[in-house]
Formats: sequence, C-alpha cells, structure tokens
Amino acid sequence: MYNDDNSRSSIVSIIAFCGFCLLLALALPLCSPAVLTWLEAPTAWLALHSHPISKPTSEPAPTISTWSDTEIRAALMQCVQSVAGINADLAPIAPIREGECGSAAPIVLTGIDIVDKVTFDPPLLTNCPMVVALHRWLNEVVQPAAKQAFGSPVSKIIGSSYACRTVYNEPNGHLSQHAFANAVDLPIFVLANGRKVDVAHGWGQTRRDLVARAKTSSGSQSSKPASTDVVKISAFRLPKEGKQAAATANALDQDFSAEAKFLRLAVHGACSMFSTVLGPEANDVHRSHFHLDLQDRGSVKVCR
Repeated sequence: MYNDDNSRSSIVSIIAFCGFCLLLALALPLCSPAVLTWLEAPTAWLALHSHPISKPTSEPAPTISTWSDTEIRAALMQCVQSVAGINADLAPIAPIREGECGSAAPIVLTGIDIVDKVTFDPPLLTNCPMVVALHRWLNEVVQPAAKQAFGSPVSKIIGSSYACRTVYNEPNGHLSQHAFANAVDLPIFVLANGRKVDVAHGWGQTRRDLVARAKTSSGSQSSKPASTDVVKISAFRLPKEGKQAAATANALDQDFSAEAKFLRLAVHGACSMFSTVLGPEANDVHRSHFHLDLQDRGSVKVCR
C-alpha cells in the first residue's frame, strides 16, 4: 500500500513539473522585445479610451476647430455663383475658424466698380453675399442720394467688418454677425469732391433727442414732443425702390441738412437689401455708424 501511494505521488509530481515547463515555454516568447513592442500600441489605446463606469464626465463636447472640405467647397461654390457678373475688387482668403467664429469662404473686398467706383478703407473682410448686397445698395441708393444731396458721388467708405465678438461685446451675449464675416459697420462716407460725411455728426437730432428736448423745454405741459418736430421727422418718407431716391430727396423737409438727407436715404434704402439695418435712430450705440448684416431670420427684417 505504501509503495502504491508513493508511486502515485511521483507520477503527480512528474506531471506537475511537465506542466510548469510547458507554461514556461509558452510564456518566455512574450518577453521578447518584438512582442513587447507590438503590445505597446493596444496597451496605450486601452489606457486612452477606457473610462471607469463609475466616473462619468460632464465636460462639454470639444469645439470644432476647422471647416470640413464639404463645407468649404459648398461655401466657395455659393460665393462664385453669387458674385458672378459683379465687378468688384475682391480676393478669396483661407477659411477662418476661431472657436465658433469664422467663415468657410471669406473674402477681402477693396472696392466695388459701378458707374462711380467706391473703395473701402480699410478693405472689408466679409463674405460674397455681403458683396452682392453692398453692390446693389451703392448702385441703387447711395450714389443717387449722394449726387442729389451734394452733386458728387461717394468715392470711399470707411468702415469695419469681421470681428470675433458678441453683440455689443456683452460677456455672455450671443455672437454678432460680425463674428461670421456677415456684417459691416460704416461710419464715414467720403465724396469724390473730398467732402466727408460723418454719421455721428451729419445725422443731426434723433427722435430720442427731440423727445428729450420736448420733455425738458421750459413751459412744456406734456411729455410728448412738439407737433412741429414730429411733423418734420415723420414727414420723411422713403421710396420702396432705390431708383426713386433722388425724387424722394426733394420731398425732404428743408430743415434737414444735406448730410442728414443723404444719410437718412442711405440707411433706410438699405432695408430692402439687408436683413438688419441699424443707424442712429436705433440706439445710442449706433449713433455713430450704420450696421448692415445678412442674418438669416426668414422673412423677418430689422430696420431702425
């Protein structure tokens, strides 16, 4: 009996030893440099992409930092089609992307050639739809109004365009159309005869000014503006089409200066070309310039 037990123990020991040797033989190749190098890639991938289920993340999705090829091609195609037939000094530049700001097909606009050429100083960084709208506005509204008011066309416009910022630069506000190269601010018009028309000084009194003056005038019995002032302002009517701008200028109240007549024709005549038109009558922020943009609101327009 003792011999049988002893024989079994020997057999088990031999089997265990053989199994250990086999395991060692299988494991040794995995320690070779080639195998260790191959294992580095999947190991790194697992470390990068494995996240414990018990540790959810609340981090926002990363901001898109580039335009896709599809977006750029579509924007360039739209640009080429929209400016076809327009004689303008423009140059396409590389797509712009600054966080949520930018444009897939921006252009630099230095001038628009109509009957009387208009240059922009500095050149405007904008988009092609804005070029189309500016071309129509200058041709149908601005130049006829300038010739009627001053006997001289506009030759240069001083303004600004692209800027990655919010509306009114509010810290938590939504992005302005300037952030998409889809807006321009225009404070000064320079005529061919050298005369400068500054929106800040040429506009004259706004309705807000007239109301404030009426409220503070001595002997006033009402908070309403004087009737004569209301008549002078409200009697101003703008044409539905820019081609009638010259005829409308004759109907302006004679108390308006030539600059005031021109600027009112220019800003109100822009309402049919742009989706947003803001000038001195809108608020004090726009007292010094015209803001024009093409924000997509469907059929809704803002014209103040």
